[in-house]
Amino acid sequence: MKTTLYTVLCVAIRLAAVLMAVELFVALLSFWLETRDAVLRLIELSLIIVGLLIAVALWLKPGLLARWAIGRSGHEVLESPLGVEAIQRIAFATLGAWLLVGGLSSAAPQVWIALRVHRMTAMYPDPAMAASTWSGVIHAVVQMVAGAALLVGARGLTGLLHRLRGYPHVDDTPAN
Repeated sequence: MKTTLYTVLCVAIRLAAVLMAVELFVALLSFWLETRDAVLRLIELSLIIVGLLIAVALWLKPGLLARWAIGRSGHEVLESPLGVEAIQRIAFATLGAWLLVGGLSSAAPQVWIALRVHRMTAMYPDPAMAASTWSGVIHAVVQMVAGAALLVGARGLTGLLHRLRGYPHVDDTPAN
């Protein structure tokens, strides 16, 4: 496979722009529902709009940031002896690691919040609030399990997708 560092970096920047925009839309919805103060809503809305404008600029012009990041070595040709299945396996393992680390990083705060709410409900009983706080913990655990499964099972998932497409079996063991 042949490509350039500039092309790979442009694809990564566009992916980051899409992820940034999705996260900002989710944050906008949650902030808008949680905040009652009009001044805070205006500040949050303006910050999220600035972030969305940055995400749109990164999507439309990823080359500006890519050229600045790589300097003069942008048009060097990158060759890789990896096949498509190896790249797919690496992508699944990377996604699994990302999900696992994301679940781990959100699990501790979610558990802390759930324990604090549990202690508060002992003083002020509200079963709906106590049950809803554990949904964050459940989400973090499911994310960690899915990430670990993808990380460990990347080879099997790649093989399954290969067979589902109807391609013949390819033995990927190295030859002597």
